[in-house]
Amino acid sequence: MTIQLRWLHQFQFAGYYMALEKGYYKEAGLDVKLLEGGPSALNPLDELMSGRSDFAITSSGVVIDRMEGKPVQAVAAIMQTSPIVWITLKSANIQTVEDMAGKRAMLMPPPESAELLTVLRKDQYNNLNVEFQHTSFDVEDLIRGKTDAYDGYISNEPYVLTQQGIEYNLINPRDYGVNFYADVLVTRESLADRNPELVARVRDASLKGWEYALTNLEESVQVIHEKYAPEKSIDHLRFEARTLRRLILPDLVQLGHMNPARWQFIADSYRDLGMTSAVPALEGFLFEDRQPNNYWLAIKVGGISAVLLMIAGYVILKFRRLSQQLAQTNRKLSEIAIIDQLTQVHNRNGLQQLIPGMLSLANRDGMNCSFLMLDIDHFKSVNDRFGHQTGDVALQAFAEVLTRHRRKEDLVARVGGEEFVMLLVGAHIEAATQIANQILESVRQLELVSPDGGRFGITASIGLVPAKGTLEGIWYAADTALYQAKHEGRDRVVRTTGVSQAKR
Repeated sequence: MTIQLRWLHQFQFAGYYMALEKGYYKEAGLDVKLLEGGPSALNPLDELMSGRSDFAITSSGVVIDRMEGKPVQAVAAIMQTSPIVWITLKSANIQTVEDMAGKRAMLMPPPESAELLTVLRKDQYNNLNVEFQHTSFDVEDLIRGKTDAYDGYISNEPYVLTQQGIEYNLINPRDYGVNFYADVLVTRESLADRNPELVARVRDASLKGWEYALTNLEESVQVIHEKYAPEKSIDHLRFEARTLRRLILPDLVQLGHMNPARWQFIADSYRDLGMTSAVPALEGFLFEDRQPNNYWLAIKVGGISAVLLMIAGYVILKFRRLSQQLAQTNRKLSEIAIIDQLTQVHNRNGLQQLIPGMLSLANRDGMNCSFLMLDIDHFKSVNDRFGHQTGDVALQAFAEVLTRHRRKEDLVARVGGEEFVMLLVGAHIEAATQIANQILESVRQLELVSPDGGRFGITASIGLVPAKGTLEGIWYAADTALYQAKHEGRDRVVRTTGVSQAKR
C-alpha cells in the first residue's frame, strides 16, 4: 500500500511515520510505503486517481472533486481546522483581507488553496483586485518583497520568520468564517468498494499512529528529525508539533472523525461561492466502515473514576435534584486538579471530563441547555502592547465576569488562550441570550490598568447555540457563530440554532 503525502516530510505527517515505526501497519498485515510530496507532487489527488498511489493526503477541496465526478472517498480527517493562512510582513501593514486590495498574493492551484480562495470569493471581498501569483513555496520571497501575502502554514513559516527576527501578521480563513477540515486521508472509490476491510485497516493503523504521535510529541519529533526530516531543526519540529496539535484537537474530537453535516456545509460553501457549479450531493463520499457512534473521545478513567461513577448514577435522579448534584460534581472535580490555575475556572481537561455527563443528565431529564463559546477581542494586541503579565490580568478579570454570571449548576471553562466556554443548564436560547448580553456589558465596564498606570478596556465576542445533539456538533456550531460574531465587528453575540442559521 502506498500513501501519497501532501508535502515534504515534516511533523504534519507524524501519525503515518509513527504507525510505521511502532509496527502498527505491520500488525494490521500491511506493507505501507509513504511517498513524499512537495512541488513535484503538488496535487496528491492526481497521484491517487492515476493509480500511482493507493491513498493520499489532501485538503477539504477534495469535496469539489467528488462533486465534479471524481470517484474519491474520504476516509479520515486528521485536522479539524486547516493550518493554511496568508502571511504578511508587519511592516507592510496588511492585517486583514480588506488590506489585501490591489496587493499580490501567492496561491497554490485549487483545491490545495481552497480555503484561501473561499475567503476571497465572499461578496464583500469579491472586488479587491488581488493579483494572484503561483506560489513559490519559499517564504524568502515575502521577505524580499516579491509578494505581499504568502500562502503558508501556521505551523511552519511563522517559526522561520521568528528565528530571523521578522515580525509578521497572519490572515487566517477561520477568522472569516472558513473553518474546514484539512489533511484528509482519501482513497479511490473502487478500492473502498472492492476491499473495505483493507481500507479500514489502513485507516485504523494510521489513526493509532496519530494517537501515539500526539501523546508522545517529543519522541515523535526526535524520530522525524532522525529518519525523515533531518534538514528541519528539533526546535522547528517542536513548534510544528505544538501548533498542529491545537488544530487536530485530540482532546476533544476522536482522531479522524468526519461529520457528514459539516462536509455538506463545506460543499455548500464551495458551490455558493462559485468554486464549482456541481450539485453538492455527497452520497458515497464518506468511507462507510461503521465509524463509532460516539465520535467524541470517551471520558477517561483513572484518577477520576469516582466522578464518572457519580455522573453515571445521576442519570436516574429526578429533575428537582439536578442543580444540587451538578454543583456537587463541580466541587468534586475541583479536588482533582482540573482547574485552570490562572483564572480558577475549569480547564480543558475539566471540560472534557464533566460536560458529557452534564449533557447526558440534562437531556435525560428534558432540560433546555445552552452552550456559549466566548473569546476576548484583540487579545493579542493586549499582550503585544502591555506584556503578558497584563494579559494575564485581563484573562483573570474576564473569568471573574463569567463566574459572576454563572449559576451553581453551570459550567465555565478556559479552553485555550483567550477562549472560554460556558454550559448554561436549564437555560433556553432566549434566557441564554440575555445572560450572554449581560456578560458583554459587564466586560465593557471592566477598567484594567496597564504597566504605565494607564487604563484600558476590553470587549468580547460570543457564539451561542442550544446544547442539543452531539458534543462535536454543538462545539462546531458555537465555533462558527463565534467567528461570525468576530467577522461582523466583534463585541456582540451571534446565536444559531444550526450551522447555517445565525442572528444577533
